[in-house]
Amino acid sequence: MIARNFYVPIMCFAGVVIGGYARAHPDFANGSIPPYVWLLGVSLAFDLAVMALATRIGVIPLTMNTRMFGFFSGVVLYMLIVYVFGGAAAT
Repeated sequence: MIARNFYVPIMCFAGVVIGGYARAHPDFANGSIPPYVWLLGVSLAFDLAVMALATRIGVIPLTMNTRMFGFFSGVVLYMLIVYVFGGAAAT
């Protein structure tokens, strides 16, 4: 299993979901923790799941380039949804 084939799409999906939630709930978007930081939590959960799978099957681990690409693609999608497509959180 190659982890990057799952990581980048999951991070993109998480960016879209978090952006949609932040747009629908301005209190979440303007909270003390920026919503895009939740993407780090998604990344952590993915890493923990991959480490658990690595004990059972052969897993090719993520490189730092893949981690950065996945995280930044999720942040870009979040920013597009919240600020470019407008909404309550864009004010």
